[in-house]
Amino acid sequence: MLTATAAAAPPAQLGPGDQELDLLPYLSVLEDPGKSLQLDDLLKSDGARRFEPLGDRTASFGYSRSAWWLRASVTNTSGQPRDMMLRQSYVLLDYFDLYLVHQGRVLKRWTTGDTLPYSTRPIPHRDYLFPLTIEPGQTLDIYLRARSDGPVNATLGLYSPEALVPALAAEQLAMGALFGSFVLLALCTALLYGFVRDEAFAYYLCYVLCYGGYMAVFNGIAQQHLWPETPSLWGVGQVVLLMLALHFLLLFSRSLLRAKGRSRWLDRAFLVLQTVIFALMLAAPFVSYGTLVRPITFTVATTVFMVVAIGITGLRARQAAAGYFLLAWSVFLVGVLLYLAKSVGLLPHTWLTQYGFQIGTIFEFVLLSVALGIRVKEIRAQSRTDSLTGLANRSRYDELVEQAFAQARAAGTTLGLLVIDVDHFKRVNDSHGHAVGDRVLEGVAESLRRQLPAQAVASRYGGEEFVVLVPRTDAASLMALAEKLRRAIAESSPGIPVTASVGVASTADHAFADPRGLFRAADEALYAAKRTGRDRVVGWNDQLPRHPAAPLAVTP
Repeated sequence: MLTATAAAAPPAQLGPGDQELDLLPYLSVLEDPGKSLQLDDLLKSDGARRFEPLGDRTASFGYSRSAWWLRASVTNTSGQPRDMMLRQSYVLLDYFDLYLVHQGRVLKRWTTGDTLPYSTRPIPHRDYLFPLTIEPGQTLDIYLRARSDGPVNATLGLYSPEALVPALAAEQLAMGALFGSFVLLALCTALLYGFVRDEAFAYYLCYVLCYGGYMAVFNGIAQQHLWPETPSLWGVGQVVLLMLALHFLLLFSRSLLRAKGRSRWLDRAFLVLQTVIFALMLAAPFVSYGTLVRPITFTVATTVFMVVAIGITGLRARQAAAGYFLLAWSVFLVGVLLYLAKSVGLLPHTWLTQYGFQIGTIFEFVLLSVALGIRVKEIRAQSRTDSLTGLANRSRYDELVEQAFAQARAAGTTLGLLVIDVDHFKRVNDSHGHAVGDRVLEGVAESLRRQLPAQAVASRYGGEEFVVLVPRTDAASLMALAEKLRRAIAESSPGIPVTASVGVASTADHAFADPRGLFRAADEALYAAKRTGRDRVVGWNDQLPRHPAAPLAVTP
């Protein structure tokens, strides 16, 4: 509790050229733990001695059940009346009374706060703006009595109309940038979700919308533009939107980094935390914010630690997006810590400490967008990769063969194609089960990865059939490679005999019209290998028997 023995702070001097005056150095403060003092008590002869100059301290008193009185005196030293605007820019004060006093007489009084309708404000703006006029030589005493279930912060300043307009315009620009980024990010995320249909994007979209709504209430935007006369919705909306944002954030984090089932204690903590979040959300309409503020603060802090823990497990699991995810939350956490330090009185109320929350949010969104970009790449890679073998799948092969064929034709080089089929694979599945069959296919894929030269690309064409593209290789080398792969596949068997037949075709010997002609040639060679006993390599030529299919396309 502050003492009441120091002299009052000196009055501020408002000169003829002063357009803006910060009242913080001129404030005196008095704590009223019983919330019983009235202005008349302070206007008595000994009232001024109850105040203590704020001095080098901040006007941030943190979470407090006391009422706080602030006093400043301003003297107009110019020869003209000065029309000024008193601005209190911290918007989350629940209740406060503002008095303008001259020589012990109350000239004006306002009672307002963020739990009272906007009609109690002299100017309907998210900041608290109070017009006043100071006559030449007049000393005006300003008293402010504040109490709040949340942090108590005072940011009193005097502005001329000429100085206030650009200050508010800069603030509006910053708010526009913040909420414009919310809208843009939500639209982009919704479009991406429409394309990829991945649940991480749906959770992130809900997180952005809920957190954006919370920030609209937190910054006073929603109160000003959406429901100015229904303050009962403000506190409830703030709690509900924040809890929903935490809920979707946890779901997004777990989905993005695929953390479900990775850690038993994380899974249990996740369920407990979700239960607490929904309990607070359901309590919001019935329990005062002052009662809920400490559980909410604990839940937010726990959620942040949980998200960081999910990020660390993702980093250990070598998730590509985990690094950006952790960096995003580190930047956001710095902004939150700046704001919390200001809220409890450890740091002064400055532009950085007040808007560190918002600045951290923007950087968080940028870095999380990078993490989502990595997720898109992963999804794209998954759509082109065979889930069992890890090789390129059929759709990726179709892309690769078109590109390779066009490049070989443009450069005048060769392109070879191997079509590989595991012999009697149905018999393997029927006799040993599909699990063994899967191991056979995995062994074939691993043999291809180990034996293929750097320029070759292997794909799983479908079922037990594989294809290999081999650019810039002559016919003899291509046949030798095919034989090498056949032997490697036979040696990859998981305890049962496995053989493969290989068909080979190359543009080195035949001018195929398109990639489909090249594939049909290799497939004809594979058909010949099957008809002549399997477990062998056959190269294509014009004399090979053909399937009853379309004629082979060869350029004239």
